[in-house]
Amino acid sequence: MSRKRTLDKKEWVNRYAESALISAIRLRRYWISQGDSEDVAVEKAVKQAVGMMAASGLPPEKLLELFRELERACKAFIEMLEKICQG
Repeated sequence: MSRKRTLDKKEWVNRYAESALISAIRLRRYWISQGDSEDVAVEKAVKQAVGMMAASGLPPEKLLELFRELERACKAFIEMLEKICQG
């Protein structure tokens, strides 16, 4: 049996802020399924995600750093998948 690791406050706050991005993606899909246009769906999703990010308590500079890190990871995954798809 493995032991669960307890997250420290910094890691917990980072994960909460990161979840705002995932939430925004899901919310965008939800609002589109409810009949909103792409632009309206994105606007609603971003508004809620920004609220989550603010609730995390991280200053804007830290949020930017966190999301730049996620951006680099996404780009790496996209590049890998493009290579796989190209054969």
